[in-house]
Amino acid sequence: MKRPNTITGSSIVPKSLKPQQARQIIRRFHVLQKNKTSVINKLSKSTQLSIENYKEVIGERSTFNIAYQRSYSEFILPIKYGDNKLINVEHILNDIELVKELAIIDSEIDQRGGINSYQSASVQGQNNKRGGDSSKKLVEWLKELDYKDRLNDATALEIGCLSPTNVISTCGIFKDIVRIDLNSQNHLILEQDFMARPLPSKKSDRFNLISCSLVINFVPSPKERGQMLQRITQFLKKPTKDSVSTLFLVLPLPCVSNSRYFDNKTLLNIMTHLGFTQTKYYEAKKVVYWLFDWNGEPSKIFKSFPKKGLNPGSSRNNFCITL
Repeated sequence: MKRPNTITGSSIVPKSLKPQQARQIIRRFHVLQKNKTSVINKLSKSTQLSIENYKEVIGERSTFNIAYQRSYSEFILPIKYGDNKLINVEHILNDIELVKELAIIDSEIDQRGGINSYQSASVQGQNNKRGGDSSKKLVEWLKELDYKDRLNDATALEIGCLSPTNVISTCGIFKDIVRIDLNSQNHLILEQDFMARPLPSKKSDRFNLISCSLVINFVPSPKERGQMLQRITQFLKKPTKDSVSTLFLVLPLPCVSNSRYFDNKTLLNIMTHLGFTQTKYYEAKKVVYWLFDWNGEPSKIFKSFPKKGLNPGSSRNNFCITL
């Protein structure tokens, strides 16, 4: 992965990665995407740039285009992985410098193999031989809670699905499973952005269970993470005495154990406000799992959950979810 581009420019994604290599790729990709979002958000204040159209807008402005193309082509991928700290765009006051920074980020992403490289690392990290299939914990809990009788003809939506042969797909509990991912690598997984998925127009478009494993942490901003949690409630069926309405959520442990602005208590307050009750919780070495039952509707009295300092310290991360 040190030199992922061939002479033709096509990226090489190894069929097998060591666990440390996979973690490096995933961490670096997350940081690059967050830096990219920060740069575009600042540029959007003085231009019409957005995540969706930034290349088109840059191409239409010659000064931007020249700066972008030059910085993109001149960037040389370092042999060692770079610093995983987020950049502070507030210190970059010139739009041209922001465009150059954006080009460098894009160039590094492409030279590292792009989304395909990240997906390959994620899939291999979830390999059963490595114990990475988070849905094992979900199925274990469903059986432990004796939900089987309440899951007759149940349907599930798996957001960020990486494999159609994981435990949730092979357990036999669900009548139907819809699998979606931003960059599907299997014909059984629909390539779709959950935030762009059409809202349900009838009951059959909703689900008894939604699995959201290691997805929220990849959403670029705290505001968009909160919006995603809100949107999930619109895709859940209202629970009855004979059925359940459940969310399976997985996040990296540092999101709630080592953040300046977020912790498990804050997450539970947000989830309670959205109508969820924590049913199960498990903290592993690197990730944390929750199972939330939904009561059918969010709180009628809106409450704001802004970003605020909770745990100061230079070694902490900036993960947060706002509502």
